[in-house]
Amino acid sequence: MFLFLIYVVLSTSGLILVKLGSQANSIQITNAVFSFSMSFTTIIGFLCYMFSFVLWMVIISKSEVSYIVPMGVAFTNIAVLIGSKLILQEQVSLGTVIGTGVIILGIVIIQLAK
Repeated sequence: MFLFLIYVVLSTSGLILVKLGSQANSIQITNAVFSFSMSFTTIIGFLCYMFSFVLWMVIISKSEVSYIVPMGVAFTNIAVLIGSKLILQEQVSLGTVIGTGVIILGIVIIQLAK
């Protein structure tokens, strides 16, 4: 369970940091053919997301896929919703709240069936 929580935090942090970094100043690598620009925040977000992916592979290898994948998607979606509201100051619609409620209901059903 501890690895799962770390996965959700890293995955969510990665997504939110990449979004924040897309709005910041950036590191630029340029040559005659190719131009690449990425902020430090985006790099940290990418690293968080990369580590979450590696951790996800470990979690999947030790868990029932039919159980852990829906749980991972659900918890990450909820955490991203909360983070986008609190950190990114994004608007949350009624449909999003209802959808999140459905996700939470799904988590309860999965737990009861287990």
